[in-house]
Amino acid sequence: MAIRYERAVDIQAQMMDLADELDMSHINNRVVCVRSYGSKSRWTLARCHAMSKVFAAGLDVPMHYVIEVISETYDDLSEEEQTKTLIHEMLHIPKAFGGGLKSHRYVTNKRVNSLYRQLKQPVSTAARKKK
Repeated sequence: MAIRYERAVDIQAQMMDLADELDMSHINNRVVCVRSYGSKSRWTLARCHAMSKVFAAGLDVPMHYVIEVISETYDDLSEEEQTKTLIHEMLHIPKAFGGGLKSHRYVTNKRVNSLYRQLKQPVSTAARKKK
């Protein structure tokens, strides 16, 4: 059976909310989320894909990224682990949006957990008024 992909509007909405809450303003509508079905990969939860520069130039479109969540492994995760997985994949996308990906030297569990803790901290009244 071939792998099947479909747009994941639920993941897209969650990613955009996370980007807003974590001040990741470079994450925008040129980052598209998909859910794949039929993967044989048992240890991979999600992947970040970058559009190659040659495709962007050849099609005369701006650079895009795709975050793929693998249904067989991602969908059964707890809400916390799903959120951490999305944060992890979002961290791979560089602010320059140039087609590359940040490596695992930058995208670490320590960084992901720090951002997750930031999400879970109570928001002060003053911070709420700013938004």
